[in-house]
Amino acid sequence: MRKTISILFCLFVIYCQAQKLPDAGLNKIRLSLSDKTIVADIDPVLSPPSAKSGLFYYWYGANEIHITQGGFSGKLLNGQYTEYYPNKSLKEQGLFKKGLKNGLWKSWNTDGLLLAVSKWKNGIQLSDQKRSIWQKINIFKKKQAQMDTLKKPGN
Repeated sequence: MRKTISILFCLFVIYCQAQKLPDAGLNKIRLSLSDKTIVADIDPVLSPPSAKSGLFYYWYGANEIHITQGGFSGKLLNGQYTEYYPNKSLKEQGLFKKGLKNGLWKSWNTDGLLLAVSKWKNGIQLSDQKRSIWQKINIFKKKQAQMDTLKKPGN
């Protein structure tokens, strides 16, 4: 019985030491500029992405947030992003994943009226139009592309 209690106590101590400690805000940036205030997460990225030339990456370096097409040179924005007007009302809010916009993004005017809502996936803005099942099938996309090239003026 004593041996069992000792083993359980040791396992409990090991379990307690393995708990993740809060980051105390080390992975969060706050920039106060004359025309806006930005609060953004820069959670560590386990495997940095290989930059794609057509995508815009948002990253933090030299106390600024930079936007670069096809590359980055700093800590990628990764997590929640919130931007405020000088009067403290929301300006823009969304989520970054490895430096790319992802999920639902909203923007407001200075009076707090919602201006726009957009959906993003891995740095690409998604269309609001619903596509039929036939438009999603690759065979029909290839045929449509062939038809489009035949219809070009000058052919």
